Amino acid sequence: MHHSVRSSQPAIPAAFLISLLLLCPANCQEPLRIAGKTMGSYYSIVIDSAAPPAAAPLQQQIETVFADLNRQMSTWDQNSEISRFNQAVDSTEWFPVSRDFATVTSEARRLHTLTSGALEITLAPLIEAWGFGRSRKKRIPPDAEIAAALQLQGTQFIEVRDDPPAIRRTRPGIQISLNALAPGYAADRISELLRERGLKAHVVDVGGENRAGAAKRTGEPWRLGVESPLGNLHKILELTEKSIATSGDYRNFFVIDGQRFSHVLDPRTGRPVADPPASVSVTHASCMTADGLATAMMVLGSEKGLQLAKQAGFDVMFLNVDSSGKLVEQSSGQFASTPTSTDPR
Repeated sequence: MHHSVRSSQPAIPAAFLISLLLLCPANCQEPLRIAGKTMGSYYSIVIDSAAPPAAAPLQQQIETVFADLNRQMSTWDQNSEISRFNQAVDSTEWFPVSRDFATVTSEARRLHTLTSGALEITLAPLIEAWGFGRSRKKRIPPDAEIAAALQLQGTQFIEVRDDPPAIRRTRPGIQISLNALAPGYAADRISELLRERGLKAHVVDVGGENRAGAAKRTGEPWRLGVESPLGNLHKILELTEKSIATSGDYRNFFVIDGQRFSHVLDPRTGRPVADPPASVSVTHASCMTADGLATAMMVLGSEKGLQLAKQAGFDVMFLNVDSSGKLVEQSSGQFASTPTSTDPR
């Protein structure tokens, strides 16, 4: 049977879901900006300092951190720690890893429990089956293939040891990916590096996951704009010492025989979430946590997601587009109390 397959064409890169809004009056000193590429995406850093350091050596230090995190957690690098762990697919022995790797895996386990399995780091076989992985051949897998993939899944089968740092699988065949948390963790680590150098007022953006440091020298918070699925600026959040992460479905889907399939896979069913939110944004002190929660919220949906946000103490915003093309927001905390932007961008 011939299937007609169509992939969505992103209107603008997914990373631009959140943007830093900087207004610099005539007499203000321009902030230091450092930008580059990492983790298959970009990074962008803005630092507000009375005595900004030379950009080149600082950028070198920043890129050393990124390179180190990639060496640990990149599934695209065949020699990374995570790839070597995944290659030893049948081993149930402790596998030594770097401390960052152990930290991120521990948080993934905590969020897996907190979200009742909505955050799942062992989706590799399922991602490949649906064609969202390396194969890139998008298709509807047979039921038997989905069932087999589900047997090779479960964050609960991954254990973490803190000292010396190591991880192990308790079920052979399990492979992991930390892509749902690694960019956020990278933002946290770079924020830490800047603090150590006395550069407390900053915003670190890694592939759209943002960590805001201390307030600007004027005492003002950082202003971060959240884009709506319709392409305009929806909310402008004022943040200090807080992170914001966004996950969005409306840019990444495929159509087979007229049926739209989301890239958001429900780990509990092995199938794409039937009607995922157009986008979800989460704020939290930790960017790694916000990153992981934003991914999980796409699976949980607004009703359960808002319930969990209230219980666990984080803020969330779900955006959807109804059948008439109107934007619908369901949100809590700072998102709910922030007025909708009138910026036409």
